[in-house]
Amino acid sequence: MVLHYEQELEERAEEAASFIAEKLVENHRPLAEWAIILGSGLQDPLYLDVGSEGEEIEFRKVPHMPFPSVQGHRGTFQYGKIGHAEVMVQRGRVHYYENGSLEQVTFSLRVLRKLGVDKAVMANAAGALNPTYEKGYLMLVRDHINLLGDNPLIGGRADPQNRFVELSSAYDEEMGDLALSLAQMLGAKMVEGVLVCVSGPSYETGAELRFLRVIGGDAVTMSVVPEVIFARYLGMRVMAVSCITNVWDLRRPYPISHEEVLQTAQSQAPVLERIVRQVIEEMG
Repeated sequence: MVLHYEQELEERAEEAASFIAEKLVENHRPLAEWAIILGSGLQDPLYLDVGSEGEEIEFRKVPHMPFPSVQGHRGTFQYGKIGHAEVMVQRGRVHYYENGSLEQVTFSLRVLRKLGVDKAVMANAAGALNPTYEKGYLMLVRDHINLLGDNPLIGGRADPQNRFVELSSAYDEEMGDLALSLAQMLGAKMVEGVLVCVSGPSYETGAELRFLRVIGGDAVTMSVVPEVIFARYLGMRVMAVSCITNVWDLRRPYPISHEEVLQTAQSQAPVLERIVRQVIEEMG
């Protein structure tokens, strides 16, 4: 039964990938080696050398593809090039809190892998737990703590023989080191840290924030971590960057809004774009 469900998910992903490939480049496979997955407020400034293949496909038009319900998540795929590298850009993502389904959260990764992707750059918004961070910093994710209470490899979501994914080096060191070096050259504020993932959608209480800091978290988010776990299961190399949209005062947390998160992320999107483009150009 477990293996049957995994096969069913794979068949749905194959149908979705075939649809995208046919729409974008006349069913050519593999379509791209790189994927860029962009989250809250980080989606508009990323420019590709798209030529005649710059069409964006909405998730809602792709068979079986879940569509985001959160403001700031456009829900599109686009194919293009950065330098000589062929790239699929995913603008927007589905979150665990939207439907409680990690099958839907990770479905796009199944699709991207079938389109040829083996390297992924993921970006999202996060709140800082580390008191040395400032609003607007970019945090290169070096490690994570999964507090979702769920895992995308549980049950029929993964092949039972291959679900024991080794995560001591989940985040690609070479890609991360290059991003840090480029950020320094550009004068961008990039730090390294540990990302804690919680389910949301409510923001954390003061006691919860202090707990997350005590266990080793530098920033907290509601995304990326399950995607990274599943990407590693699929054999992808991964880099993740969080835009620090607010800094929690752990002694006296203040109210935060989704609109503030979007505004801060949008202000840092051009810097992130330059770093991501150069990482792909140098490695692609």
